[in-house]
Amino acid sequence: MMRSRKVSPSASSGVSTPPSSPNKHISYYSNGNSEDIDLEDIALSGDGKESRRLFESRVMNSVIQTYFQRNSRKELLFLAFVMLASNLMVGLTVYTYMQSPTSFGVLNGASSCPKNMVEFGNWFGNTLDSKRKASFRDMQITSKPQTKSFTKVPPQFYKTFYYDGEKISQPIARALRSRGWIMVDDTDNAHVIYTYSNNADWATELQPWQRFNFIPDHYKWNQKAQFAYYYQKYEKATGKPPSVYVPESYMLTDTKREIESFRKILNEHGKNHPWVHKLSDVNQGKGITILGPNSPELMGLPDKSIKILEQVLELKEKESTSEDDDSSEDEIHESIVQRYICNEITWNHHKFDVRMYWFVASLDPLIVLYHDGYVRVGNSKYSEKSFEDTTSHLTTHTGLGAETKATFAEFEEVLNQQHAINLKRDFKAQQNTFTPVEHVRNQFKHALGEMIEIMKDESFALPDYQSRDPNMTSENGFQFYCADFILDKDLDAWFIEPQGGCGLDEDYYFRLEMHASVFNGMVDVLEEVGSKQENNQALLPFEKSGNWEVIYADGQVYKYDGYKRSSNKDGCNVPAAKSEPKRKGFSKMGT
Repeated sequence: MMRSRKVSPSASSGVSTPPSSPNKHISYYSNGNSEDIDLEDIALSGDGKESRRLFESRVMNSVIQTYFQRNSRKELLFLAFVMLASNLMVGLTVYTYMQSPTSFGVLNGASSCPKNMVEFGNWFGNTLDSKRKASFRDMQITSKPQTKSFTKVPPQFYKTFYYDGEKISQPIARALRSRGWIMVDDTDNAHVIYTYSNNADWATELQPWQRFNFIPDHYKWNQKAQFAYYYQKYEKATGKPPSVYVPESYMLTDTKREIESFRKILNEHGKNHPWVHKLSDVNQGKGITILGPNSPELMGLPDKSIKILEQVLELKEKESTSEDDDSSEDEIHESIVQRYICNEITWNHHKFDVRMYWFVASLDPLIVLYHDGYVRVGNSKYSEKSFEDTTSHLTTHTGLGAETKATFAEFEEVLNQQHAINLKRDFKAQQNTFTPVEHVRNQFKHALGEMIEIMKDESFALPDYQSRDPNMTSENGFQFYCADFILDKDLDAWFIEPQGGCGLDEDYYFRLEMHASVFNGMVDVLEEVGSKQENNQALLPFEKSGNWEVIYADGQVYKYDGYKRSSNKDGCNVPAAKSEPKRKGFSKMGT
């Protein structure tokens, strides 16, 4: 019997807590009334009106009682007058603001936001323009009929879900509710289980028909050193050239031979170029150091890495000979070094990256989809003339204030501006038949599809639920991930890293709309996969995939046909920079 986890009373009942930020609320004007809904209520209790009114009435009663105890009748009359005048002013302001159309209202001929979040969410199921819809049909990847029989979901548990009650999981819970799924309080018989922090123990206690957002070996690409290692391993095994999307990378805690390969590159031309040193198992900008050209830190990195490697080997030897050794490897992190990407496009003179989403809809067979994301802009001025301050070269600054975020539509405008500059510089730039955003999006999809192909046997293997010691007892699994890219001025995309944990804050209104598009489409795909597998039907093409695009289907990989990467990349604008040979990509293992 699977261990149950009950949702906390506040989460299961949908009772709101006092808001900590105005960004966590949505206001809309409907039927002559101004409504304010807390996002947590939306996720857990439909439209949240009852819980909101309960909370407001309790707060107002408390305020009135306290004020009556402390103030005279004249002061109370004055307060009543001020409140009346304030409400009239606020009401007029809210009415005027809410009559201005939102993106929902513009596209639906409405002058106000929807009356409830179910209507709001359901709208985001099929919002692509006709050109992209047509391109989807042309690029559709098909699949064969199922030959394997999947266990049917018991009728009493069909379209039920459990989630962990965490705030970061609420957009997914909201999408499930908007699609008619019913939340339950434990994991024993939930059709779908979604938790942000995956508990691997649960994966071995599932019913065959249950679906849990857990993929056992995702850590093999989620850590930077492992990500680099498997790209190198794939290159050695297949003899195929390195990925053009991933910056030249070297593992510094693997072998001395790898470190010496990096030293050789430095001594030839690499010392005149900036590099990025990254600790493997940390995120959010932590563990990253920018190493400037010819800097002592850069030139001393090979020797420092060899010393660390020797410490790792010494610790492993001690562990093999002593059971009581108190030494800990936690103080020694795996790390990689990557060539810095020069001549990046900036966002008002700030560094930015683009976060994309990808969704493993099925492991058996392996089906992966792509979805547009958003832009993260660093909060420091960016310059390639100085590499002394690492923070100016990051978009995620832990402890230094939140980065700015922008929509994919705004990103498209930036691409169009850069493309116009490129046309003036080089007439050949207009030979591509795709628009700038299509050109960049195709690279995102190609890079992600390529990664799935490289990692399919390592991280996306079939569930071994029939073995004696299974790592997962469900017949299939799914998971939602993201990935980060940066762009240079040639509009070439660089795949910085995939991410196993994606922040889902709704600190901007556009992220609420984006999450509705992302997760409503994800739920539709998940539901369709389950239904088709129960009835032995081919999974593709999907009938309802929203804005998700298939990039990998049972061995078929999306490729950006005809794409030729710019071969002559300019170096960074630093005094020590010199002309360098064409980048070599990943270092080959054993060289």
